[in-house]
Order: sequence, then C-alpha cells, then structure tokens
Amino acid sequence: MPCAAGPSPERKTAMTDTDHSRIPARLPIGSADGVDFDVVAWGPSQADVDFSVACMFEHELGEAGMTGGLLGLDEALGGQLGRLRTAGAFRAQPMETLLVTLPPPGLVPRAVLVIGMGKPEVLDGDLLRRATRVAMREAIRFGAGTMAFAPSVLDAGHTDNAALDMQEVMLDGMLGALRAEHMLADAGLANAPALRRCSFDVGAPRAAAAARAFTAAFERRRQATG
Repeated sequence: MPCAAGPSPERKTAMTDTDHSRIPARLPIGSADGVDFDVVAWGPSQADVDFSVACMFEHELGEAGMTGGLLGLDEALGGQLGRLRTAGAFRAQPMETLLVTLPPPGLVPRAVLVIGMGKPEVLDGDLLRRATRVAMREAIRFGAGTMAFAPSVLDAGHTDNAALDMQEVMLDGMLGALRAEHMLADAGLANAPALRRCSFDVGAPRAAAAARAFTAAFERRRQATG
C-alpha cells in the first residue's frame, strides 16, 4: 500500500487552529507504550486526528447500504467509497486497504485509511483483530501522532455483537501491533513510533458503556501481563 511520509506542516497548522470546544469529550481507558487510549463519540469523517481509520465490508447485510459513520465518511468523500466499491476498484476484501492522503476540505482528519473486511456474513473476532493490527501499523508508518479507529460493524448491519467480544479483540490487536513496533525500534531497525493517542470511535448513545467495557478489558490485560 502506498504510504505518505506523515502529516504535512500545513495540515498540522490546521489541527492547531481547530475549535476544540466542538470536540466531544474523551473517555480515557488506559495507556500503554507511550500511547493514551480513549473512546470518543465521533465518526471517522469527524475525528480530529492525523490518521482516521474506518472499516468497510464488501456489502452490507441485507444489501441495505451504508449507514452511520461510514455513510458520513462516504458523503464527505463525495460518494467515492461507494463508487469505488461498485466499480470493483476497491472490493473491500479482507485487509485490502485504501489510503486517502488528500482529504477534501469537509473532512476533519488529515488522512483516512479504509480497511476491507470481506463479507459481513462471516465476520468474527479474528478478522476484527487483524483489522486493528493493520490500523495501528499503518498509522505508525504514516508517522501519525494521533489516530482513531472505527470498526464500522454496526454500519454494516451487525446489531448483536456480544459474541465478538469487540473491546477485548480490538485492544488485543492494537496493543500487540504497538508492542511489535516498539520492539522493532528498540532493536534499532526502525524509528520509534510518533503515536501518542489512539481513539475508538463510538456512537454517542453507546460511548459511556463502551468506555467501561474497554477499561475493564485494559485492566484484564494489565493483570495478565503483570
């Protein structure tokens, strides 16, 4: 996947000029390897970060079409996500990626990565774990200081996801990839990651409950690793 060197000085200035009074509250969930993790009630097109990640399936359940944050991202991109998928240029197959390095003015993040998830009918925890690993690694390679991740599972029509254990799975993928990148840097084989914050995108009605679930999962991992 083509990779940019990182956010340009012009985009960093734009981030400084953001009206932070309009940013939703951050709900902290834990810190690891120099990165603060939190939950924020925003969508991938609204995330005030260097690198915003959204997931996209080959189609939505029942062919209902995109909804929620993914639909908002598609609209902010002038409908290009839908067009690319329909044309077969971006099939959204498992771990296929699409990187937007020149977002239009209406898009808040400085860059957007879309990760393919394949067919929604076969979604499982391992697929979601793999997606978070890709998200973390690509954010670090981009040189991002801040990133956000939207699993887009609800947007694909999955409404009952208790069996996925999403918070546990996503943290496992993110933290595993982050640790690997730091180990690579410690070995002198790569620069140290610039990443300092990672936010999980959640709809406002679910934000508080999601933060509690993420915090509990974070604590279980901490206890397990000593």
